[in-house]
Amino acid sequence: MKKITLIATLCAAACALSAQQYFVGNCDKDALSYKCGEPMNFQIGLFEDGKPVVGQKLVWEINTDDGTSAKGEAVSAQQPLKLSTKCNRPGFARVKVFAVDKDGKKIKSQMAKNRPLSFQGGAGADVCKIATSGPEPKDFDAFWQKHLDELAKVPMNCKVKPLPKFSKDGKFNVSELTIDCVGKPAKAFLSVPVNAKEKSLPIHVTLIGYGVGRIAPKPRADAISLIVLRHSYETLQNDDYYKKMRDGELKAFGLKAKENQNPDNCYFKNMILRDLRALDYVKKNVKEWNGRDITVQGGSMGGFQSIFMAALDKDITLCLPHVPWMTDLWASDCNTTRQRCEFKPEWTPAIRYFDSTFAIKRVKCPVKITAWLGDYVCPPAGVMALYNNANKNTSIDFGQNGVHGGCMSKPETSKHFTLSK
Repeated sequence: MKKITLIATLCAAACALSAQQYFVGNCDKDALSYKCGEPMNFQIGLFEDGKPVVGQKLVWEINTDDGTSAKGEAVSAQQPLKLSTKCNRPGFARVKVFAVDKDGKKIKSQMAKNRPLSFQGGAGADVCKIATSGPEPKDFDAFWQKHLDELAKVPMNCKVKPLPKFSKDGKFNVSELTIDCVGKPAKAFLSVPVNAKEKSLPIHVTLIGYGVGRIAPKPRADAISLIVLRHSYETLQNDDYYKKMRDGELKAFGLKAKENQNPDNCYFKNMILRDLRALDYVKKNVKEWNGRDITVQGGSMGGFQSIFMAALDKDITLCLPHVPWMTDLWASDCNTTRQRCEFKPEWTPAIRYFDSTFAIKRVKCPVKITAWLGDYVCPPAGVMALYNNANKNTSIDFGQNGVHGGCMSKPETSKHFTLSK
């Protein structure tokens, strides 16, 4: 009897694990098309195996960039939950619905990497009128030119360390680059297909998001792959090495106001110079480059870096920032009602030299921005200000029901909304 009970218990647990609930929700028109003061009507349902979940306790919350908010409780039903709001100034409404247990504790989602089982999205009002909240530094260009000139004076000394274990059975030449730079050396992984002909391949640069940890090479068959490390530290080490760095000299790097009083001393300055130095080395030394095509791509802090690289290196031909960070940094601190960014440097006037919304004005190549309407690490209003400051050949894609870490539901249920210039 005990054995049968145990088997039944295990089967029930397995069924519970396999049952994946998810929210599907959207507004009643294109999420980027509302006008100020126009009602934004949402319908949000909880599903399992394509069928509505009935009787699940829900809590919801709405906040808007005009400073209004509302919250409440509901129970999931055959018909979706209906919520309505509006925004009376150019900006976004943020809508969150969570499934909770009887004690009000948020239920985890198996589908969304153990994040809360939730809908997190929104909509915008007069989004093309969203502007940066403060002026850029008058010497923005002079600041960066000064440091580019400083970088140019540093000899291009590079140590190349082969990494044959990442060659994928000899199909790629993979190496670690350590290149002299302003401050500490630039560190990067370079991968080139073995049989590539001279002047036959584009360069694809990958920039990494905020954090401290182990990064590995990722060869590409269709390009020269350059992955620039965010820090100048040892590569391919064990977790203890990176934990020590994370808890020590790189703890909260770039975030503290006391370290950002002078833009010359900001951590992100040398990070961007290391990115540029690594790319410059490849352009000058890798004979397989076709001499034309360079794509820079990254998410979050990697998106921030990609925008600055494209602004400062005119050879770059395509910029692909995903959930780009450091947009309109003034907004959360300088007497605006806009919803706060949940992760960014403490405010100082010096941090404006690293604002992506100013850098993108200098980008001449095509830019394709992707973002989520529920992401408030990189808030939609800041990302929209970024788009509005961009030049022609720029597009933006906002996904519904997604946060900084990605989609909160089945990707095929997430509506996407785009604008282009």
